[in-house]
Amino acid sequence: MNSITPAPRPRRLLSYWVGNMQQQGEREYQEDSFCFINATDVTEIRQNGLLALLADGMGGMEDGKAVSEAALQCMREEFAAMDRSGDLGAQLMQAVRRTDERLFARFMGRGGTTLVACLFFREKLWFACVGDSFLYLSREGALVRLNAEQDQQHLRYAEAIARGELYPAAANGMEDAARLSEFMGSGNIGEMDATRRPLALQEGDALILCSDGVGDVLPAEELDTCLAVPDPMQVCAQMDARIRARALPAQDNYTALVIRCGY
Repeated sequence: MNSITPAPRPRRLLSYWVGNMQQQGEREYQEDSFCFINATDVTEIRQNGLLALLADGMGGMEDGKAVSEAALQCMREEFAAMDRSGDLGAQLMQAVRRTDERLFARFMGRGGTTLVACLFFREKLWFACVGDSFLYLSREGALVRLNAEQDQQHLRYAEAIARGELYPAAANGMEDAARLSEFMGSGNIGEMDATRRPLALQEGDALILCSDGVGDVLPAEELDTCLAVPDPMQVCAQMDARIRARALPAQDNYTALVIRCGY
């Protein structure tokens, strides 16, 4: 009697659970914007991927909220047009550059925003960041920041290191240290912090995208403590509670997105 070999079970693919929070700090206007694309549609995630976006409009310029919202709309359109069989890292970077050019054409450099863009596809992560918003990865009990702030202090550090100075102390204590060296809407982004190769994701990974109203207030140790709860919305609630408890007199607007990976 011939035996029939059962067909192998299809390999499970990672799923993503998401959460978010946004509050207005001691600012006249809320200029942060965020969105998820395909977060609730498993079929769409597997066919086209999940996109998470965070943009922190620049309060020191005009139209911060309008620019941050326009940046997300441009990125959504770019995401829809991507070739999933092509180089997604290069396409994501090009999408950011085209978005920057479109923002400049619309706002003529009068407004700007930061941007963190994360693309999840086939259990891999690509990201592209402009400005000083934060991107963290939590894996196996360690919380690691994946991106670097693009401000004057980091720019001076990079320039000093390129000259061979291993300890560029001259950049410390700069008066304009926090002023952005790159932002969306300038029309001519010099550099962005982006992945050329994707980061392979695994079960238990968690990502935090947050504006500096979170990242400059809660140290990594506290963010890691918040991630101890499994539900991304509970993680966001804990971050919100910790920021509120500080009651900083100059608290910036704050936004955070949490994505947890699992089966």
